[in-house]
Amino acid sequence: MQMKQADPEVKPALNDRRLCEASPFLAELVGRGRWTEGHDRDRAADELDFAAASKDFRRQIRKMADDPEEALLLLRRFRIRTLLDLARADLENRLKPQQMQIHLRRLGDLLLYGAWTVAENVLRQKYVHPLILERRSVMSPVAVCSLSRLGSMEPLYTTAPAPIFVHSRAAEFAPALREKDFVQARRSGKEWLPARDYFLRLTSRTLSYLWAPDAGGKRFDPMGEDHLLDRPALLPGPLVILFSTFEDHFLNHQPPTQALSLLRLRFAVGQKQLGRAVEAAARETLIQTALKLGPRLKTALDAWFKDRSRAEGLPMIPGGLLDIERTIRGLQFRYAPVNRSLLVPSPLKALNLMAREGMIAAEQQKTLSRSYIWQWFIVNRLALLGNRSAVKLKVLRSNRLDDEIGLKGASARTLAFMEAAQSVSRDLFHEGKGSAAA
Repeated sequence: MQMKQADPEVKPALNDRRLCEASPFLAELVGRGRWTEGHDRDRAADELDFAAASKDFRRQIRKMADDPEEALLLLRRFRIRTLLDLARADLENRLKPQQMQIHLRRLGDLLLYGAWTVAENVLRQKYVHPLILERRSVMSPVAVCSLSRLGSMEPLYTTAPAPIFVHSRAAEFAPALREKDFVQARRSGKEWLPARDYFLRLTSRTLSYLWAPDAGGKRFDPMGEDHLLDRPALLPGPLVILFSTFEDHFLNHQPPTQALSLLRLRFAVGQKQLGRAVEAAARETLIQTALKLGPRLKTALDAWFKDRSRAEGLPMIPGGLLDIERTIRGLQFRYAPVNRSLLVPSPLKALNLMAREGMIAAEQQKTLSRSYIWQWFIVNRLALLGNRSAVKLKVLRSNRLDDEIGLKGASARTLAFMEAAQSVSRDLFHEGKGSAAA
């Protein structure tokens, strides 16, 4: 979907200072400290080589990992520079929404990778790793997964990772330890910690690095739906969990609405083999949860989205962003018994898969996707500008959205997309197409 171009009149250049003046989020992120614009400040975000930038960031953060102060400075600079470049391209309408989703998802993954890498290296300077001891040549059997919008591959500027750390001692993930490994670990003079204590410290450090103070000394405190401090908790269970207890924890020890958070679980960093196993276990847990709930699944989904609406600050408007996702999640549960691969965290990918399998019509997929992508763009632009109130119907009908985001016709287009999506949702869940979620 191609976005409308900006108005042709000449506008002042969006340098870093003007970006921060336009966006409370960016102003808070940059902080009160002195910020010097880079030599590449006029470079367009769509012209940046993000693959090269990502590779370079990974190389640098690994090199600096034993020096947390330097590593965290790199982490902060990379976050700010990337977000400023993306925001400039966004406000100048030079990036399609799909491109923004990809870039923000990559940025979120990289920041999580960087914080996790530094945290693990700092810990291993003082403590023996509980699963691989002093063996630096093997990947630690830990998978860091995201349960936020980052997990469902639709992050906003303000999205935090909401990570869950899963570790395992199983032979298929952890290396077989030899006697000389224990001898080397004892000779290292480092302290020994139980695995759970070690990973709790790893988690705490990772999160603290993600919320690193800004240049003015104030802790970075992101706005938005994944705020982990004072908003309704979307994160089910503990931040650290043993893989062997993963399914049992979500099936038998948590309310169903928390188990449904696994719909957004995606492996982000860590050991890929364990990460893929966690994703598969999440799909199986969702199937078992749906079977356990039976006809109560719709009520549980409604409750989950009610919590999402309150936490994200988005109303449950018919045909709105969350309402479309609720339709998609219901369809995923409808068809998952015959094709479990449909339980992917990305709503858009799920739509594509169901259309490819002939479970929904191509035109229905197109209507829902276009509406979802457009509304995601609107909400993301509002998150950047520090105001989400314009997604309410009353504001949309007053055409105030056009002024809020600087795009003519945005209100009318949003309302048209919402009406079309609502019509498709009614057709898809018309009586006679019975399902547990219908």
